[in-house]
Amino acid sequence: MISCTLNIMGQDNNGEMFLNADGSQNAYFIDTLHIDSLVIVRSKKNGHFFAIRNPSKKDLKGNIWNSPETYLYDNAGYFDGWYFKDLPKKALPNEIYDSELNDVVIKYHPSSNTTPYEIVSNSGTPKYYWLVLIRGDAFNYLTVRCVFDSGRKAIKFKNEKAYYKMLIPIWEKAK
Repeated sequence: MISCTLNIMGQDNNGEMFLNADGSQNAYFIDTLHIDSLVIVRSKKNGHFFAIRNPSKKDLKGNIWNSPETYLYDNAGYFDGWYFKDLPKKALPNEIYDSELNDVVIKYHPSSNTTPYEIVSNSGTPKYYWLVLIRGDAFNYLTVRCVFDSGRKAIKFKNEKAYYKMLIPIWEKAK
């Protein structure tokens, strides 16, 4: 009986649950940020969005998500729904629920076939961003594994159990 209990406590939920057996969370909402000169890019390989401050051409090659200068970016609105199991009601800041895309138009700028990323722009500017630390397996679960036909592929993080920085744009509410 004891060995069975220990085995269950040690099981990994692969990022599906908000709370882990050890009491940690798969995502931590750290603080709000105001960032100027942020460049949003989309990977042609896996379909995910990333935010980088003042990137050069050399910064836009390879697995940029493993760089400390890069943020995962929630451009598709997955995180306002939060498909985590066992998510406490008060876990998300209200601003994420209240934020609305309104008439924000996302534009993709053409890039050469040899460039692995395309630049993305929004017709508006977010009021600010929520900085979230999220485990790699939780990010992949929320954006690929539990979303039907999202068109995205799982990111090959250096360590799926590590936390990565993510930005969630908070848009002005429609009036």
